[in-house]
Amino acid sequence: MDKLLKFLRYMSLAGHLWALPSFVLAYFSPGLASPVSYLITGILGLYYFLETERGKVLLPFLVLGLSYYLIAGFNYPEISVMDYFLMVLKYLIVIIAGATLLRKTTLIELYVFLLIGAATIVIHALFFPFYNAGFSPTYGRFSGFYLNPNYAGAISLIGFALSFGVKDKKLKYFGQLVFTIGGFFTFSRYFLGMWILLNFLSVYLNRKNLIVPAIGAVCILVIFSLSSGLSLNKERLNAFESIFSANGADTEALSKDSRTETWANYKDIILDKPIWGNGFKKLQGMHYGLNAGVHNTYLLVIGEAGIFPFSILVGIYVFFLVRGYRLSKTEPHHALLAIVLFTALLVTHNYFDKFSLLLMSMYMYLTLTEGTYLENANKEHAKINIKF
Repeated sequence: MDKLLKFLRYMSLAGHLWALPSFVLAYFSPGLASPVSYLITGILGLYYFLETERGKVLLPFLVLGLSYYLIAGFNYPEISVMDYFLMVLKYLIVIIAGATLLRKTTLIELYVFLLIGAATIVIHALFFPFYNAGFSPTYGRFSGFYLNPNYAGAISLIGFALSFGVKDKKLKYFGQLVFTIGGFFTFSRYFLGMWILLNFLSVYLNRKNLIVPAIGAVCILVIFSLSSGLSLNKERLNAFESIFSANGADTEALSKDSRTETWANYKDIILDKPIWGNGFKKLQGMHYGLNAGVHNTYLLVIGEAGIFPFSILVGIYVFFLVRGYRLSKTEPHHALLAIVLFTALLVTHNYFDKFSLLLMSMYMYLTLTEGTYLENANKEHAKINIKF
């Protein structure tokens, strides 16, 4: 039974942390994507059913999801009742069963799954540069399993932040290398800005971390030197190169088509109905004459469901920041992960569709409230053990 539970747990982690249903949808077949999505959710549900040690439901996330779906759903008559019900059910399974799964998952295990996810970004850039679902073949920004470069950049940052809690130095530095290179290949301004900030904070908290930005900077310089042989986004590459040049950063190129412009397009829509919101899916694109979605989870929630779920969402991530700060001297990865999770929601709106950020947020909540490092994840002798 233990081997079966471990198998189910790893299959569920892979499916959710690698966002496999959307990857299958984009690169294989729409007809295959739905069965894969249901299979991954079913595996998680089966794991919960077979696991005897379940623990409590994470109430803040449960209330957040129910309030968002129920309030937003009242204002969206365009979706079928069955599709809406399945979305709510899938979220509930992730919240209820996912908490049980995460209580049995070590920091090292999460780290390895995130590391593999980030490695797919590097593989995408080096070996499959002209495969970019939804973008031009010459787009030159890469995302691996995650399809969206900003989302992929957020995943790389989560793994990078988590690395500071890994005691195995070889695994720690190798992961930081992969997360840095993978994140850079997304050409996400959010990734680069946060990567610089995380390096600065890690050195501030512990001078021994000086090696981390040094290794990262060398990797980035190597990419610059080899860029002529790679199919990279020239505009973003030149903008990023300017940051490290003697002439200073090209602020005009770096700020072009920024997320703040996207948010501004939705300002009046959000302010028009701040209490109950505009309805489910209304801020995710193809409404109000806007093709692009809001690309901000906080604005998504208040814009679609109003002030109540928005307050819960903000409260959860402010709690992370406060508690992470208190633990920053002894467990710096808590503070760094709290910053990444808080800011990742500023540039993505897939919180209720792809569950990678949600699951990592749940893990953060568990570590802060239940001390769930689990199975020697934070000890010197912790070893990688992902054999079935």
